[in-house]
Amino acid sequence: MKLYSAAVIASLAASTSSAFAPASSPLSRATIKTSSSPTTSNTINLFATSPTASSEMTVPPLKRNPPRKIALLIEPTPFTHVSGYANRFKEMLRYLSKAGDDVTILTTDSKTPTDELPQESFGYDIEHTQGFVFPLYNHITLTFDLPEMKGAKMMEKKRPDLIHVTSPGFMLFAGLFYARVMRIPLLLSYHTHLPLYGRQYLGFVP
Repeated sequence: MKLYSAAVIASLAASTSSAFAPASSPLSRATIKTSSSPTTSNTINLFATSPTASSEMTVPPLKRNPPRKIALLIEPTPFTHVSGYANRFKEMLRYLSKAGDDVTILTTDSKTPTDELPQESFGYDIEHTQGFVFPLYNHITLTFDLPEMKGAKMMEKKRPDLIHVTSPGFMLFAGLFYARVMRIPLLLSYHTHLPLYGRQYLGFVP
């Protein structure tokens, strides 16, 4: 009786898997084993896979081919001070480097002497454009990327697959312009909630 039941289930399982599973699906390669030996129980393996299935299930490597080209427009600079914002971008660059992506960075920093400005991070070149000290918070430098328009030269030379620009700030206007004119996909990342920040540190934002 047990063997008969197993045979019925096996038949139903085989017809179901052949009807709904594609030829390359592990279900279509399922094997069904039964045994009439009194010392062994009947076994039905509906999810048996081929010997190569284990290699198909392995996690793919982090590197992509070809690598993605990214233009990172970032203000204030995360490379000359310590903060959560700075840590976030350094970690991002570390993982982009691990993935083999090609990143070009444009930032601004008028608070640091020119000869002390960092020129690279995780192997990626850092370009510096002219900026101005933000009058309401003089610890940071912001920029419109004017009059130099180094971002335009960067886009022309690198032809990136993606522009990533930080906000809120003023460099986002340059990023929007470059993305629109050169028809490059744009990503904006938002890092400071100004209403809350203004109430906390400036005291006059309603």
